[in-house]
Amino acid sequence: MEEQIFIEPPYTIPDNERDLKVFLQNIPHSPGVYKFLNKSHFPLYIGKAKSLNKRVSSYFRLSARSKKVDKLFEEVRFLEFSLTSTELESLLLEQFLIKESKPKYNVQFKDDKGYPWIKIDKSKNFPSAKSFLGKKQNNVKFYGPFPNSYAVSDALKLVQKTFKLRNCSDSYFKNRTRPCLQYEIGRCSGPCVNLISQKEYLKEVEGAELLLNGKSEELINKFYEVMDDFSSKKDYEKAAIYRDRISSLRDIQRSQSVAGFNASRDAIYLSSLTGKIKIGITRVRNGWVIGHQNFVKSQNSSESKVLESFIIQNYLSAKDCPASLIVGQNLKNKRLIEKALSKTHSKKIKIITKPSSKDKGLLDVCRVNTEYKIHRELKDRNINAKIDSLRYGLELQDNIKLIESYDISHHAGQDVVAGCVVYTNEGKAKDLYRHYNISDENAANDIGSMAELIKRRFLNKDIAPFPDLIIIDGGMTHLKNMLDIFKSHNFNNINVISISKGIRRKASFDTIHLPSGQSIPVNNKLTFHNFIQEIRDETHRYALTLQKKKMAKSFITSSIDAVPGIGSVTKKNLLRYFGSLEQIRRANFYDLLKVKGVGEETAQKIINHFK
Repeated sequence: MEEQIFIEPPYTIPDNERDLKVFLQNIPHSPGVYKFLNKSHFPLYIGKAKSLNKRVSSYFRLSARSKKVDKLFEEVRFLEFSLTSTELESLLLEQFLIKESKPKYNVQFKDDKGYPWIKIDKSKNFPSAKSFLGKKQNNVKFYGPFPNSYAVSDALKLVQKTFKLRNCSDSYFKNRTRPCLQYEIGRCSGPCVNLISQKEYLKEVEGAELLLNGKSEELINKFYEVMDDFSSKKDYEKAAIYRDRISSLRDIQRSQSVAGFNASRDAIYLSSLTGKIKIGITRVRNGWVIGHQNFVKSQNSSESKVLESFIIQNYLSAKDCPASLIVGQNLKNKRLIEKALSKTHSKKIKIITKPSSKDKGLLDVCRVNTEYKIHRELKDRNINAKIDSLRYGLELQDNIKLIESYDISHHAGQDVVAGCVVYTNEGKAKDLYRHYNISDENAANDIGSMAELIKRRFLNKDIAPFPDLIIIDGGMTHLKNMLDIFKSHNFNNINVISISKGIRRKASFDTIHLPSGQSIPVNNKLTFHNFIQEIRDETHRYALTLQKKKMAKSFITSSIDAVPGIGSVTKKNLLRYFGSLEQIRRANFYDLLKVKGVGEETAQKIINHFK
């Protein structure tokens, strides 16, 4: 019997308060687009957010809800969302979906004349860049449309910060005798009081138009020419301005991994966990990211065969197929499938198994959207049994509702940080994780660092709710010192244990230390021993991640001269291309290969140096 592939339904919004709280906690903090759907799964409202978790959660705060939102929630039954790499991508996706579905509750954010645009009136000597809503005029350039006024505002801020175009009215502009606040904060070049010539200002207008048209590479090349011209005239102050602009635009290019596609394409990502195979498709049409869809099926064959079968089943029967399918992994029958698809759809169709850097960005977006739901499904279903085994194993009288675990991480006594992870009866509570920078006074002292952490966690703020169990990474000496600190501040009924690493750091030789003074070798046949190790490992991972981030920030001060094999010419080319050392550090392998004189070996050396 042929296996079926099913489209996953959207999330049902829970009715009771407890389930709703858990539901909201699991919404990611990533940028993306969310849809509120009615019982027929039709979109009632579509929005975008820099953080989906914060934005969607705000709708469920009854005290801050408007009457319009109350009316919306009378019909809402389901929630659906797609993750994106950046807020810009979520803005583009939101715009497409609103135009396509026309949800009735989105009407309140636009008037009958349509969507807002950015308007640049080039008939003026010093054109302004402003938002516009209404009937388009002749001899005026319009860029957009944008889904709402907030999106226009974000785009205008970028234009004003980079090119310093005015956004004031003509009457205000004509009657100025001194620069306004926009000039003072660096968002206007002051044309009203002749602080910039008309010729220079119009060049800035031209640059803004290139950026709004998505021609950032052409714009960067123009900046190179201007920067070199100023450098040759020894006007280094102005040359530095264009160097900084190049750096900023490289950063924008790097973050906008999907924006800028001209041709239609689909990114297809396969992931297999818990006995299921999940395949996600992120679609781009005419330069627009139009959405993501997940498919699932039981796993009983190799991933390569499943992916081939899926492509054949999904695209041979489809009315249309984009010219490019990005899969990022080898397919045994790639050529055969390409021929079949090309013949069926009467056009050349290519399956890309070795994606370019831009296609990798699209594939990453597809991966994030595909794997997000998998991670939700992998939620620890045995957490209650683990917590119960921990309670009985430690002979605790009260139920365990909240566990906190602490670890210190440093690199040779430098960049010392402390991490705190939290477990509840729902598993890891990542929104409750905490981190602390340890003072120089205690940096070289593990016990002193842990003591500082305990004092800052419990003595300087409201500590409710108090953890039912505290786990410390360390030996009996660490545990006794922490117990003394708690006792000295009248915390007498607190449950604290520690776990120390075994010989050669092997988990099978770990030891659990109890307040009674007893030390117990870990027995991997006992559930609660394994659970303590699991919590310790998660704490160590979190603390180590924090420490690496802190070390990376301090390491950025290192010069690229320290990279072996980098000469003055290559260094100059790198700084010229990226604009700053910070951008070089953030560049990936494929970004570096775009620089003249940088091959694969050199690119890897640079990455190793900065990582």
